[in-house]
Amino acid sequence: MNIGFIGTGNIGAPIAGQLLKAGHRLLVHDVRHANAEPLLAAGAEWSDSPAALAA
Repeated sequence: MNIGFIGTGNIGAPIAGQLLKAGHRLLVHDVRHANAEPLLAAGAEWSDSPAALAA
């Protein structure tokens, strides 16, 4: 399943990480790119904006 996830801070990152571990294709966005770095290293993909996640 393709999932777009907005917010990869203290609360969002663990949730997004579980989705990634479950084998879903995960596209993430956060106002701070650094927050998403661990998820990106684990296989998530970066999205440049919330609108791009919905496209």
